[in-house]
Amino acid sequence: MNGYYENKVSAVTGAASGIGLGLVEHLLAKGAAAVFMGDVKEENLTRESKRLNEQYPGKVFPVFADVTKQEQVAELVSRAKAFEGHLDFVFNNAGMGMTLPTEKITFEIWKFVVDLNLMGVVYGTYGAIPIMREQGFGHIVNTGSITGRVPVPYQAVYAATKAAVISMTESLQYELETEGLNFSVFCPGNVATAIFGDVPPPPDAVGVDEAVEHILAEVEKKSLLIIFPQTMRDFDATYRERREEFDVFARKLAAERRENYRTKGTYF
Repeated sequence: MNGYYENKVSAVTGAASGIGLGLVEHLLAKGAAAVFMGDVKEENLTRESKRLNEQYPGKVFPVFADVTKQEQVAELVSRAKAFEGHLDFVFNNAGMGMTLPTEKITFEIWKFVVDLNLMGVVYGTYGAIPIMREQGFGHIVNTGSITGRVPVPYQAVYAATKAAVISMTESLQYELETEGLNFSVFCPGNVATAIFGDVPPPPDAVGVDEAVEHILAEVEKKSLLIIFPQTMRDFDATYRERREEFDVFARKLAAERRENYRTKGTYF
């Protein structure tokens, strides 16, 4: 019996580094027919697609894609569909973190993060839906964050975009599942990727391979909401079931981050 990813065609955004690159690597290892790698960083995209094509010849296709541009996301999706006439998976993964004191947040920052983290996912999702509805199958996987589920101080901008991604994905599952479409949104805690910029990842960050293996295992089960690791599931439960306990934690976290910014210039 074929695996869930075997002989399937996928499009992945943010595919040249971090979780996106991990998804590409694991999809290929699981027997994908083709993976179309979308990314805005051309040097990374060229390097990683060349490397993977040496291992999986004829299965890796780099596509320059700035997900804030609807037409570029549409090109990525349409090229993936044209490969064999079907589009099995779209992983809307491109995005950025944003942890800053409120006084440093401008409206320009708000607009940029919304365009990248939210509209980039909207373009990929709504670009794929008509194709998948016509063919009667397909699975769209969106990158959320535990911060989209649980309020975290100093992350209001990031949280707003990720909360919207989660709600959109969940709503679409119930609307379109009768037409053969599946939706998943994964909400990790910290993952050791370049999202942290020039500072080292926090001590609790999990590795990319561990994260991707968990994501793909849950997507194969057609899980709608994927929260990991267990500490994040516990965090989510505390917020929803023991709010007074969570409030104490959140206020302590806000105080710690305030002091860290004052003394170290970073939140941890």
